Amino acid sequence: MPSADALDRSAPPRRFVLAMRNLMYLRNYASTIRELAERGHSVVLFCETEHGKITEEVRSVADGLFARSERVQIRPMPGRTGLWAPFAQQLRVLRDYARYLDPRLAGSTKCAARAESLLYPPLRDLVKGRDGARAWRRARLVSAAARRVEACLPPAGPSLAALRRERPDAVIVTPLVDFNSDQVDLIKAARALGLPCALAVASWDNLTNKGLIQVLPDRLLVWNEAQRDEAAQLHGVPAGQVMVTGAQLFDHWFERQPSRDRATFCRQVGLDPARPFILYTCSSVFIARQEAGFVARWLERLRSHPDPLLREAGVLIRPHPGSAKYAAQWQVPEIAGRDNVAVFPKAGGYPVVESAQADYYDSLYHAAAVFGINTSALLEAGIVGRPTFTLLAPEFAESQEAMVHFKHLTRDGFLHVADDFEGHLEALRRSLAEGPEQDGRIARFVAGFLRPHGLDRPATPLVAEACESLAQLGPARSRPPLAAPLVRLALLPAALWLYFVGSGRNTKKWGPKNRPLARIKTWVAIQLGWVERSESGRRGA
Repeated sequence: MPSADALDRSAPPRRFVLAMRNLMYLRNYASTIRELAERGHSVVLFCETEHGKITEEVRSVADGLFARSERVQIRPMPGRTGLWAPFAQQLRVLRDYARYLDPRLAGSTKCAARAESLLYPPLRDLVKGRDGARAWRRARLVSAAARRVEACLPPAGPSLAALRRERPDAVIVTPLVDFNSDQVDLIKAARALGLPCALAVASWDNLTNKGLIQVLPDRLLVWNEAQRDEAAQLHGVPAGQVMVTGAQLFDHWFERQPSRDRATFCRQVGLDPARPFILYTCSSVFIARQEAGFVARWLERLRSHPDPLLREAGVLIRPHPGSAKYAAQWQVPEIAGRDNVAVFPKAGGYPVVESAQADYYDSLYHAAAVFGINTSALLEAGIVGRPTFTLLAPEFAESQEAMVHFKHLTRDGFLHVADDFEGHLEALRRSLAEGPEQDGRIARFVAGFLRPHGLDRPATPLVAEACESLAQLGPARSRPPLAAPLVRLALLPAALWLYFVGSGRNTKKWGPKNRPLARIKTWVAIQLGWVERSESGRRGA
């Protein structure tokens, strides 16, 4: 089994392709990219974009992060187009949906519904059933068959062309497990060209609340032993292909110091410096869509508590960075109109650039306690040594205990979990009165989950060394099964149907409002050169 401790530290300069879904993943891998560049390697970032163009916003952020390094370049992510694109997309969503019939994921109903919404309705009947055990057996058979069909589909032309053009020594993708991810095609293209490839697991929930690893890469880079187990049990990844490196995206929090004192920070955000404050860290819209209503009720209970320590405590609300379009929900009188309550920053914001990181760190550092529904901000609070709290709210039942990754937070008593407002407020009051606990529970959790190689050992160099080790693997081209042409011929009618009737991505396009004849006419016009491909208005045409 490969170990991050036993890697060759004298690797020659290499060229890497790092494919990420969007610019926000720079938060997770900026330190790794800088580390590779400082070691003399070059990194080409493939990033999903609109209309296949890198925007000035993306370039400016990247230039700021990497100091306009010539060793770091950005390219648009190659997508999959052509006849087999919708078919491949539906084949993968079918497997993503089937995995949620696994009894171990029985509570993940929100994730199952998200996968189902992307699936062509007749395909749902292949795996759905009332009998749970029988449905899971059928789902496994369907998934196994879909995996074999996937092996018969050719690698996507744009991905092959992009990798031939860049000529990397290794390909790394993240997160890969998104439902309907084009990154699967990049892995297939890399394997077809004999390029070593890896999945870098970007976050603590990626292996449990998203899709399957559709095509196994040569390596998996995970945070900890818990994710190693998830990779084996839920994705069938052999133990020898998994490397535990720690969570590199949090390295800078271990070393950082606050940018301003507590009194200055409180005055700047609008809180009373004379009172301790509780930081409420919002979750994603997928986890907690009606979060503002819950916070309003929580504030009402907090402000009516008999102990003035809670009743007069400051509350700083930090909107989730991916929910900027919902920022108006925090300006209602029940929240923004309360005394000693502030929302900062007003619309959230990813802590990627220095100023945003300073604001976020100071929010954590100066807080007396941190409260959230189910969010990675609770992990960052642990790094800073702040006690963390949650309340098992009925409206979030599917997003808390039903989610596999939520259980990680309860390890070693790291997260204070309460079943009702009374228990939650009493635990919060006791923490504010007595100060942070000194029994080592927070440190033990952080060490085991985020820095398994030692609290004093950053993960970023280990991830960089894992990338160097990947590039040293010899070429191992994967070839399609001998029966692949026959399989494709047999499935051609299904591929044609999906190609003309729907895009394979948006279920709103399924149904009677589709106009297959119009799609066929558009396709013919494109092939004859009567209209430009971009005029067709449909991906995959």
